[in-house]
Amino acid sequence: MHIGYNIGFNELKDWLPLLLPLLILQLILIAVAMRDLLRSNHSKETKWIWAFVIVCVSLFGPVLYFVIGRRGQ
Repeated sequence: MHIGYNIGFNELKDWLPLLLPLLILQLILIAVAMRDLLRSNHSKETKWIWAFVIVCVSLFGPVLYFVIGRRGQ
């Protein structure tokens, strides 16, 4: 037995105009945060940790880096 909402391709097409700008914003934030991280003077270990946070913590990873990570430079 399956509990939950089963989304099909037709329903996904209905949501695409809302999801596409969010996806583009996410990719831009990740790219800008990674570029800034690579140019920063953090140690290698710190860069690896921040790269993991930026990529794996969804929309909040790049925001956390810009709010908290840039202070540690």
